[in-house]
Amino acid sequence: QAWLQLLDAGMSPSLVRAVAHRQGSDGLDRYTGRLLRSFEIIFLPLAGLCCVAMYAGSGWIAVHWLNAQELSTETLVQCIGLMGIVIALRLFSTLYKSGIQGLEQHAWLNIANLMIATLRYFGGLLLVSTISNDPVHFFEFQALVGLIEALIFAGRAYQQMPTPSPLTGFDWDLVKPIIPFAASMSGTAVLWIVLTQIDKVLLSELLPLNEYGYFSLVALITTGIMMLSNPLAQTLLPRLTVLMAEGRRDDMHQLYLAANRFVCTFLFPLAALIALHADEMVFAWSGDRPAADWSRTILPWYSLGSAIMAVSAFQFYLQYAYGRMHLHVWYSVVSALITVPVMFLAIRGYGAYGAAIAWFVLRVVSFAIWPVIVHQRLAPGIHSQWLRDIIRISVMTGVGLAITEPLLRLIANENRISIFLGLAVCGLLTLLMVAASYKPLVMKISVLFSKPSV
Repeated sequence: QAWLQLLDAGMSPSLVRAVAHRQGSDGLDRYTGRLLRSFEIIFLPLAGLCCVAMYAGSGWIAVHWLNAQELSTETLVQCIGLMGIVIALRLFSTLYKSGIQGLEQHAWLNIANLMIATLRYFGGLLLVSTISNDPVHFFEFQALVGLIEALIFAGRAYQQMPTPSPLTGFDWDLVKPIIPFAASMSGTAVLWIVLTQIDKVLLSELLPLNEYGYFSLVALITTGIMMLSNPLAQTLLPRLTVLMAEGRRDDMHQLYLAANRFVCTFLFPLAALIALHADEMVFAWSGDRPAADWSRTILPWYSLGSAIMAVSAFQFYLQYAYGRMHLHVWYSVVSALITVPVMFLAIRGYGAYGAAIAWFVLRVVSFAIWPVIVHQRLAPGIHSQWLRDIIRISVMTGVGLAITEPLLRLIANENRISIFLGLAVCGLLTLLMVAASYKPLVMKISVLFSKPSV
C-alpha cells in the first residue's frame, strides 16, 4: 500500500478533482477521455519501474532486511517479485477508479470495490485454509486478483471516458493546468507515507518475524479504522469540489461539518472500544492468545491515534475543495521533520511500545493545533461548531463505554463468539448513545414518530 501511494504521487486525486471540476461542462466525454489517456501514459513507466525495482531488489530485501526465521530465501525472493506485479496492477486500478470517482458514479464504484475486496481477502483466506498455505501461491493469487481488478475498472473507465481514437496520445495542454495541484499532492503523498509507514519500516528490521507478524495484525486493525472513512471520502471530495465550482460555499461548509460529525460518531466509539478491550478483540478475531497478550499494550494507542488521524483528514478535504494545498504541504513537511526523529528514538529505546506511544502523542498534538489553523484560514465561521461536535462525541463515547462495561462482563466469557457478541452489543449501545446526543437528529426522530396517522 505504501509503494502504491508513493508511485501514485498524488496524481489520482488530481484526476478526481479535474474530472469533478468539469462536471456539467460541454465536451466532458472528450475532455476526460484525453485526460485519462495522458495519465495512462504517465503511469505506464512508473508501473514498469516498480516491477523491475522489486525484482532487482528482492534478493537484498530477503537476505539483509527481513528478519526471517522459517521461510527460505528463495521463497521470499519470489514473493517480493510478485509484490511488484501486484503493486503495478493496483496502480492502474487506482487511476481508473479515480476517473470514475470524479464522475461521481459512487454506487457502481462501491459495488465493484466490494466484489474485489471479497475476492481478494476472503478468496485469499479460502486459498490458505483449504487449498495451499504456500506464500508463493498466495501472492500469485493476489496478482491474478489485481489483474481482474484492473481490467474491470479499465473497462468501466473507457466506457464512461472514451478517447477520441485508440491512438490518442499525451495531451500536454490538458495536463499542464493540473501540474501545480498535482505537484503539491505529490509532495504531500510522499510525506504522508513517511508519517504513516516509518514505524513499520523501522520495526521490520528490529523485531523478529513472528513478533512483526503480531505488529502487522495491530497495523491491520488500525488501518481498518482509518479506511472506514474512505467510502465517504470518495463521495465527499468530488461533491465538495462541485459545490465550490458552483459558488455554493456555505453549502460546502455545511456538508463538510455534517460529514465530519458522521465519521466521528462512528469512529470514536469503535476506536475507544478497541483500545479499552484490545486483547479481547485480538483473541476473539485470531484465536491466538500470544498475539492477544503481545497486542495488549500496543493496540490501544494505535487504535486511538488512527481514529484521530482519520478525522484529521477532513482538514485536507477542506483544502482540497478550495484547491489551496500550500497549508497541507507545510503541515506535512513539519510533521515529517518531527515524526521521523521522534519515532526513531522511541523505537530504538522502547521498541513497538515506544512506537505506539509516540504515534498517539503525535496525533493528539497535531489534532489540537492544526484544525483551528486551517479553519481560520479557509472557513473562519465553522470552527466553533466543529469543536462542539468533537467534544460532545468524545464525552458521550466515554460515558457510553462506562455504562456498557458491566454488560460486556456479563455476556463475554472465554468463548470467542461470546466475546465478539459482548463487544458488538457494547459498541452498538455506545454508538446509539453518541448519536442520541445530537439534538437535531433527536428532533427529527421525535417529529417523525409524533406525526398523526393518515
